[in-house]
Amino acid sequence: MEEIMSPKLSIIFFMAALVLLSVCAFGQNDPIGKVDTVTLKVQALGADKWMVSAFVWNDEELAAIDVPIRYTAGMVKVMVDSVSFKGSRVEKFAQLYSPIDTAAQMMHFGGLAYMSPEQPPLAVGNGEMARIYFSLKNASEAKKPGPFAIDTCTMAPNNSLMLVDKNAKIIVPALKIINAAAPAGKEVKKAAPKEPGKK
Repeated sequence: MEEIMSPKLSIIFFMAALVLLSVCAFGQNDPIGKVDTVTLKVQALGADKWMVSAFVWNDEELAAIDVPIRYTAGMVKVMVDSVSFKGSRVEKFAQLYSPIDTAAQMMHFGGLAYMSPEQPPLAVGNGEMARIYFSLKNASEAKKPGPFAIDTCTMAPNNSLMLVDKNAKIIVPALKIINAAAPAGKEVKKAAPKEPGKK
């Protein structure tokens, strides 16, 4: 799944990124209440398949979310099979997106609320916002995959881990990664992710 941002969404995130870089490019920054948290939980679904469940905890209403990630499995390439927002906290956002750069082993996902009565900002709370499914790009390669790992990153043109509240204030959330993936080559039983506890 690969979607192209609308001009409106691109402009909003571009402006937000400029503010972010000028205020606090590399540290957590939340001018409203406690520091919000994005949690990425990795689970192995089989020998060469993985799922990342993304959760967000926020104590203010959010108008936009952007979560860029880099993924790797050692010397072999990984591909994003699909991204699902179904049943998540952001399912009713006006626009959802998940551009993928397989060559760079990066992607980012998130969305924008237009803040109308039908599409309101994300309410205060805690819960899942997306699921990303991965597999080896070429499972027949002679090379064995290394441990699957993810981390946040910066993607062109100006995409960094950020939240934006309904008043356009930039929030740099804390990032927590829960690595529940089994070593490559080991089959594990598929299980639904449990929601991390509140802060």
